[in-house]
Amino acid sequence: MAAFDDSSDPALGAACNRLAAWVETLPQGVTIDPASGLSEDDLALILRHLHATRHDGAGQRGAAPPPAARASVPVTAKG
Repeated sequence: MAAFDDSSDPALGAACNRLAAWVETLPQGVTIDPASGLSEDDLALILRHLHATRHDGAGQRGAAPPPAARASVPVTAKG
């Protein structure tokens, strides 16, 4: 699961952890909301970006992570 535990906003970090856990169980490329076209790929992209930028100060942006071969959220060891 993605590690958002060190987020500067604990409530946001916890919400991102829950969303990441949910997204990881989705089949690749599945459409979540047909009306908007929101897909698993979209959510994974958003989470990867949040994961990469969670320590940035207000108004600053970190470098975007390289595109993944399969859209997925950052994964830590599962035990």
